[in-house]
Amino acid sequence: MLIRLSHLLPFILPVSVFFFLLSGPHSIEGALAWTTPFWTVLLADWLSPEVTTQQQQSVKNGFYDGILYGLAVLQMVNVGLMLDYISRLEWTSSGAAIVGLANLVAVRFLVGTSSGTSGIVVAHELIHRPQWPMQQLGRLLLCSVCYEHFVITHKRGHHLNIGMPQDIAMPHLGESFHDYWKRIYTGNLRYAWRSEQDRLGLPQNPWGSLKSLHNRVLHGLLAELILVVSITVFFGWIAAFMFLYQAFAAVRILEAVNYFQHWGLEDGRYGHSYGWVNNSWLTSYALIGLSNHIGHHQNEKKHFYEIAYSDQGPKMPYGYFIMNLWVKLNNDSYQKMAMRELQHYRCSQRS
Repeated sequence: MLIRLSHLLPFILPVSVFFFLLSGPHSIEGALAWTTPFWTVLLADWLSPEVTTQQQQSVKNGFYDGILYGLAVLQMVNVGLMLDYISRLEWTSSGAAIVGLANLVAVRFLVGTSSGTSGIVVAHELIHRPQWPMQQLGRLLLCSVCYEHFVITHKRGHHLNIGMPQDIAMPHLGESFHDYWKRIYTGNLRYAWRSEQDRLGLPQNPWGSLKSLHNRVLHGLLAELILVVSITVFFGWIAAFMFLYQAFAAVRILEAVNYFQHWGLEDGRYGHSYGWVNNSWLTSYALIGLSNHIGHHQNEKKHFYEIAYSDQGPKMPYGYFIMNLWVKLNNDSYQKMAMRELQHYRCSQRS
């Protein structure tokens, strides 16, 4: 029973977002109050006990797949509710405009966080599944954050070339998150396009051949363009802007995770490892096993509930929710900590 309840932790944020959107628009105080679940999760992650062994699973696979499908449905519903929510905001007076702006800030914060911590995390799990319908559902979830090309960059680039110069997702030793973000946000798209053109045996010029119409990156971009245009037509330009803004926020969360999962490990000078170790119990369950990242790279075909914990890497001091804020808000402090831990890990490898 405890294991079942622990695996339901990923629903905390998207369910709270669902009720926030369903019950709104809110007053300024009400919108602020609805951010409480996020701060509670953040505090719980800071105080979370450690998990150092893989939990014994005693439930059937259908339970875990049901979690993925439930979270996927919630992501789609929440995006739809967000658009309707924004279209109902009033801007007829200065007072209404202030309340409307407060609601927009809350929407961006809550929906963007939920999209980044449950929507993209679920998509990551689904694109690694062998079943075609699950892969397509993963791609659809990535379209909800305008990052469908991540499928190609992640599976062909990151997993096949981890730690090598070809791995664009590998942060460099001493690279700040700001610099990493500037490099990766458009770099992922360029890498995915080149990869697809190479697969099709075509030049990089997108108009070099009609065969470019088979480029999967083009399919994703067209789907996302149609989605944004449709949102603008049916819900207005503010809703379209907020859809793009929550997508931007969600992708920044994803890339912050990639950043602190692999920072400084690109050339093995501090010991060979697939990633950083994280022992947070809350992170492990709330992010459906994402923190068992070393085991995921050792065998990407394993489902999230099958991946074994590994301590073969430098150790993070906090869970992913805390780490995400740390690398963004005080990157210098994060890098000093990371360098100390890398040196400690190198010494432990020699002993």
